[in-house]
Amino acid sequence: MMQGHGLTIAILDHQWRPRHAHPMEDGWRGLIDRALADEARWLALIQRRRADCPALPRSADISLTRALARHLRALDLRLADHVIHAGPARFSFRAAGLL
Repeated sequence: MMQGHGLTIAILDHQWRPRHAHPMEDGWRGLIDRALADEARWLALIQRRRADCPALPRSADISLTRALARHLRALDLRLADHVIHAGPARFSFRAAGLL
């Protein structure tokens, strides 16, 4: 679903399975427009880091996640999770209780 490093937004179905994935270089506005047009209710933020980096959230990651979840609620969209991948390691904001 993802290649390289950076952020991807996944549009999820009602069982939280990915339907579409859009790299953030498409811009927030375009991604939100796609999600609304797709009648999505759930999104996931997927972040890929280099394998030698820890898969732990930084303060900027936490701020971004909280702001995104807050702004999505106003559009009747929900953030299912923010997952950070770094090599084989993975961190889930939802599993850690941060969502």
